[in-house]
Amino acid sequence: MDEKLRSALIVNAKLLVENVLTELLTPYLIADFVLTFEENELIERQKTSQLRASKLLQLLHTKDSSAYHAFIATLNKGGYSYIAEALENNATGKMVRRYSDADTHSLLVEGGVPARPNCYVDRPSELKKVRSALHLLKEGGGWVILHSLSGSGKSVLAAEAVRSADIISDYFPGGVYWVSVGQLDHSKLLTHMQNLCLRLGTDVQHLPNNVEQAKERLRQVFSRELPKSLLVLDDVWSTHVVKAFDIQCRILLTTRDSSITEVVSGPVHKVTLSPGLSKEQSLGAFAMWTERKVADLPPEASLIYKECRGLPLAITLIGALLKDHPNRWVFYLSKLRQRDMRRIKKMLAYEHQTLAEAIDMSISNLDPHNSKYYRDFAVFGDGMKIPTAVFCTLWDMGKEDVEDTMKTLSEKSLVYQQPRELGFDDFVYSVHDLQMDFLKLTCPDITALHRKLVEGYRHNSDGDFSLLPNDGYIHWFLLNHLLKARFYSEIIFLLLNLRFIESKVHVTGPADLLHDYIRYGRIVIHENLAKKKDFERFISINAHLLVGSEKPDLMQLALCQPSESEVYKQAYEIASGVCHSKDVYLDWCNKASVPNACLLTTKLHKGSVCYACFTPDGSKVFSAARDSVVKLWDAQAGQELFTFRGHKDSVNGCSLSANGQYLVTCSSDHTVKLWEVDKKLLEKIPEEVTDSPPIQEHRNPSPNIKDETTHPMFQDVALSMSASDSEEDNAVHTFTGHTGDVYACAFSNSGDRIVTCSLDSSVRVWNAETYEQELIITGHKRAVNVCCFSPDDKTILSCSEDQTVCIWDAQIGELRLTYQGHDSAVTSASFSKDGLLVASSADDQIQIWEASTGKCCQTFYTISGNAILCCSLSPDSSLVAGGLSSYSIQLWSMGTATTLAVYKGHTGWVYSLHFSPDGKQLMSASDDETVMIWAVQSERVSKCLSIRRDFSVNFCDKTGVTIAAPDFKNRVVVVQGDEATVQLQTNIEPSRIRCCTLSPDRTTVAYGSENGNLKVIRISSGVTSEGRPLKGHTATVRWATFSSNSQTLVTSSEDFTLRIWSIKDGSCIVCASHTDVVWRCQFFDNDMHILSCSSDGTLKVWKTETGMLEMTCAGHREWILCCDVSPDDKLLLSASVDCRLKLWSSQDGRLLRTFTGHSDCVRSCRFSRCSRLVASGDDQGFVFLWDVEEGLLRVLSRHEGWVTDVHFSADSQMVISASDTVKFWRQTSGELLQTFHIRGSFVKYVAPSTDFNTFVTVDNAGTLYILKRILPAV
Repeated sequence: MDEKLRSALIVNAKLLVENVLTELLTPYLIADFVLTFEENELIERQKTSQLRASKLLQLLHTKDSSAYHAFIATLNKGGYSYIAEALENNATGKMVRRYSDADTHSLLVEGGVPARPNCYVDRPSELKKVRSALHLLKEGGGWVILHSLSGSGKSVLAAEAVRSADIISDYFPGGVYWVSVGQLDHSKLLTHMQNLCLRLGTDVQHLPNNVEQAKERLRQVFSRELPKSLLVLDDVWSTHVVKAFDIQCRILLTTRDSSITEVVSGPVHKVTLSPGLSKEQSLGAFAMWTERKVADLPPEASLIYKECRGLPLAITLIGALLKDHPNRWVFYLSKLRQRDMRRIKKMLAYEHQTLAEAIDMSISNLDPHNSKYYRDFAVFGDGMKIPTAVFCTLWDMGKEDVEDTMKTLSEKSLVYQQPRELGFDDFVYSVHDLQMDFLKLTCPDITALHRKLVEGYRHNSDGDFSLLPNDGYIHWFLLNHLLKARFYSEIIFLLLNLRFIESKVHVTGPADLLHDYIRYGRIVIHENLAKKKDFERFISINAHLLVGSEKPDLMQLALCQPSESEVYKQAYEIASGVCHSKDVYLDWCNKASVPNACLLTTKLHKGSVCYACFTPDGSKVFSAARDSVVKLWDAQAGQELFTFRGHKDSVNGCSLSANGQYLVTCSSDHTVKLWEVDKKLLEKIPEEVTDSPPIQEHRNPSPNIKDETTHPMFQDVALSMSASDSEEDNAVHTFTGHTGDVYACAFSNSGDRIVTCSLDSSVRVWNAETYEQELIITGHKRAVNVCCFSPDDKTILSCSEDQTVCIWDAQIGELRLTYQGHDSAVTSASFSKDGLLVASSADDQIQIWEASTGKCCQTFYTISGNAILCCSLSPDSSLVAGGLSSYSIQLWSMGTATTLAVYKGHTGWVYSLHFSPDGKQLMSASDDETVMIWAVQSERVSKCLSIRRDFSVNFCDKTGVTIAAPDFKNRVVVVQGDEATVQLQTNIEPSRIRCCTLSPDRTTVAYGSENGNLKVIRISSGVTSEGRPLKGHTATVRWATFSSNSQTLVTSSEDFTLRIWSIKDGSCIVCASHTDVVWRCQFFDNDMHILSCSSDGTLKVWKTETGMLEMTCAGHREWILCCDVSPDDKLLLSASVDCRLKLWSSQDGRLLRTFTGHSDCVRSCRFSRCSRLVASGDDQGFVFLWDVEEGLLRVLSRHEGWVTDVHFSADSQMVISASDTVKFWRQTSGELLQTFHIRGSFVKYVAPSTDFNTFVTVDNAGTLYILKRILPAV
């Protein structure tokens, strides 16, 4: 073969391999004797089309020049003329054709691409984004999705993007074909596809009869004849259109809904347009329309821009009006503000004199019934998509009748109809904003219309709005309609009604409900203000639970409120009224002794929250998290306002410039990003009724209540002049230079500089205006955790894993001072507001020192010796707070050096603390994905009981519950009664107490420590007493339990032994046969025997009187963590790390059964009272129920943590399990009856009374829960 021909094949190899289907060519090549049958068989053996094309190309290289020419002819026959042309161009050295501007214009006109508007506004940044995306289609099929708001200029930009000779020549030499789509049903879709087939010159006599035929026809045309062309689908609304045009070619699509392309095949490249023109672009458009310079435009031009929000369609319409009436700037501005469309004449899109007349004419052409129905849209807010069910209520119609009515209105272009989201089989309906304005302006009695809607819902719910079904609308807007209907007293009633709150919050979530308390707050009259505060606080502190996938029982949450709270009173009344023997509602009896300073809990992120800070006025919060985003939200309602996206890894910190214009963020992706912040977001406050009457229903409602909310049924309405909240990176600039995770960032107080620090041990300073790096400070030897400027911007503070805190010159980076008072990694450091002091944290202490000299002034230690992960000084330097590894927050007084409060509520490490600007609130960000806001205690609060989870409990009908447990100061505390009154408190032990047990006669407590000490003490000894030591164990005492007569005590230890003690004289018998830690032990067989389990994988049975080993049950491969004896004393049960339970005979130690099914460590097990059932819990959160004879009965699903304890009720009908929550299950069906949410992250044990009506547990935060089941009211 000639070298030029061979070279042409090589140059175009990729084009051939990716596009040629060999089965279309090989028959011709065999007929022309280019290929043999054997060679064709070699080609067909290849598994993919590309491999077959590659094999064909390989064979052609072995042929002569005549084979090449025959191959060219075959390509033309097989529909690959463009490939043949490319080969010939290369072979002959002929240049590929370049389109001229005139050629491009003709090609676009032929393809139906719209012409450029008369007053075209250049948007270079947006155009660049579109063309960059089109470049991605050069090498093959795919989709470019151009999406933004209605009227944002998508179509104009799409047309402009292809209006380029270079774009056509390089990417789409086959042409551009434009299809205006809009809202299409299936029949109209087929017509559009048939028309496109005609334009492309396909078989006119045999047009496709259905969408599938049309789709296949178009696929063949674009793949074979027009592979280098572009299909533009403009204004696509529905997924069925996208599916119909999913023909594996190059497609540019414009839409308001980017999610409609989730159903397509091939690569998808989304381009999000900014929602509006910039101020400069809008003023430029006005200048073109009015034929004057921008500088000569009147001030009203900027105000009109602001009123229109820069929306291109609105700017164009107003500009066209001003062209005819250049002196009517003030007039049109006032009409825009008044929504007076009758006076805005000669709108471009309408043939009537005014827009109002055009809309009125459309409505007048309707029959009277449909005209009335259409005018009822005035009751809804602007831009809303209303589900079918709402109109069924409003019009008292069936679903089918509503759909028929809407079809008529839709055909008249008066209503937009769209399928509802996945999971619903109905539609949502909306009208254009301008049409909505007209309807509201012409509504004769808007109050009556709102009342009509409210009464419809009242009828549907039999007068009880808490029974309203979720139609996707009314729970969000009922209060607003009541306000517009002037039913003010009903708003008050519903805001203070727990049943309605339960119904609403499960639909809308907590943020919208809190927003309602703020929005309608002034309607509530004085005597109900305390009740309103009760409800508002109840929702605030439980907000994180109410946004989870598993919705909690709101009544049970309400029962945990203070007993004097209106929320608790209603919940108790409801629970008492609905309870029967099979219901479970729990009253937390001792809650009054457990203060809660939490004001708000939010869970907006899907990962650990690394940092959170207040805005300068304290009304908003920025939070950064490991889900790679930063969120801005309202500090009062917890309502999300905006999300900053762009980082590719965890966002570790953020800082707002002093003027509120810019935000800087830092990330584990090694970058720092600068964002522009819309000041309107910072200024936005929840709407509040400020001039509404308290009760009088003859007054007009406040005009300050707006229809717009964050409900997803609203069309995409962007905030004024703000960047869209999208998946794209909208950062102003990205700083690069760090070579490791960037841990912290901060603006200078002047706002012109940024300081950052990193895992790479460096501190860097950047210019916030020029984006240049000004300084690199490399004095630290290990990772730098925190950095910030001093209040006067003259120095920079940094703290490091190298155990130092440094102060640097902010101009030259020179080291001014090194503080070396810590002996471990410094986790946090910050200046006081006046810059004179520095607070730094490391290990279990916070040190306060002078910034000028490094002299330590004060040291604060944590109560329990937990590590401090972060610290913060109050604005007036009177308080210091530390976030602890125990998930709590400790607050100290700087003046008295005393602990003022310990805040408990997080279930993960506290990473960040930040005081509000007025110092009255403290915000914490945690590993548990939540941010909590606390009321700051300026004075020391009364001490509350805080105990560890290794507790023992005794239930007595006469004296009530008695509980013994170690506290966090290594003392044993004994409390009695439902209110947990302290009866005994021992002296402090030198090491941590690991087990504690009460004697059955409630006279004695025994407790063992990590140093092997074991002590017993009489409860009657006094409030503060020293226990009597029982010496013998040489390692941690893990378990202790009394015999039924309270005279004998058995203990197990990490020294591999059990010891049987006589309480009377302190003598003991040593049981030494285990070869590893003995975790548990218990008496059985009328206290004649003892069962023990160990890490050596065995159960052992001992004789109580002599301590002799009677039997060993060996069979587990791993540690045994839990064991139990059946109530009839016949069976033994063991639960192991090897994921198995084993059932043994207590008579001879024989293995009777092995229960398999758990896929993780089995940590808890228990027999039922009847000895026939077994419950077991594993580390994946599952509870398994077994029959000792038949095996697995059912699996109860599930907890989010280890299941550490399980119990059966006396009748075996109910099961209780302990983990991250305490759950109650119906044994016979597996139904979850109740979930009790604790304040901490998990509990170790739960102790039920014999009648299963009282329960005691303690969480990891030290909170004691005495729970009593609410029984049916007599």
